[in-house]
Amino acid sequence: MNESQHQYRFGRGTDAEHLKDQALFKQLLEAHQLLKRTTVKLENGIKAQTTAQMPELVKVLQQHVVGMDKRFANGRAIRSWDPLFAALFEYKDEMQMEYRMLPDGVEAILTSSDPKLIELIHAHDLTLHGFVDKGFEASKEESPKPDWLA
Repeated sequence: MNESQHQYRFGRGTDAEHLKDQALFKQLLEAHQLLKRTTVKLENGIKAQTTAQMPELVKVLQQHVVGMDKRFANGRAIRSWDPLFAALFEYKDEMQMEYRMLPDGVEAILTSSDPKLIELIHAHDLTLHGFVDKGFEASKEESPKPDWLA
């Protein structure tokens, strides 16, 4: 599906903040081969570390996480054409996200007490691994999602 065929569930962002977040995401996709992502599945979610060796890329990664945390807190969806991302923002108040900066990247912990939302968190983690593994190729595809999500 090309971008013009997407149905954006929460509209499309065109403000300065959205454009900044989009530019950071594009930089990460361009440099995806220089990123490393590891995940530990938790009983109630995930603990993931995404790192890079280049200081400039570490800065981009950290700025991206801060921007996404802000978007999440304010309900300002991204990729709302993708059912997984739309659901993440729909259920955002039932999930907790913590992150901390590392010298070479960021560690994030995403959790929920709802088993269905834990499935959603795990699917989101698979999506982020896809972005790191395949870059722009993965970003054009709909994310994997739990069976309960239509």
